[in-house]
Amino acid sequence: MSDPFDALIATLAAAPTDRSLDRLNDEIARSIQRRRRDAQTVRTLAPLQMASLCLAIVVGVTTGGAIAITAAKPEPSGAFANVSTLAPSTLLEGRP
Repeated sequence: MSDPFDALIATLAAAPTDRSLDRLNDEIARSIQRRRRDAQTVRTLAPLQMASLCLAIVVGVTTGGAIAITAAKPEPSGAFANVSTLAPSTLLEGRP
């Protein structure tokens, strides 16, 4: 089983390289520098992101609570209750 494997390795060793490796070290150094700069940017903006997230949550909870309070009107129930709010014309218009 090692004969075909050795033949494949020899073929691979004889094949020309598809690109030059002369500038590989420079590309790696630039990539590392870019990643460090990106990580520094993320660390710098983290408090701002957290503040905006907290503000969004507060606004959402406040708005949702206000809408829930105004929308929760008790409807009278009983045999003689006014059910005109369930008429198709008022449901289509969107007014109670």
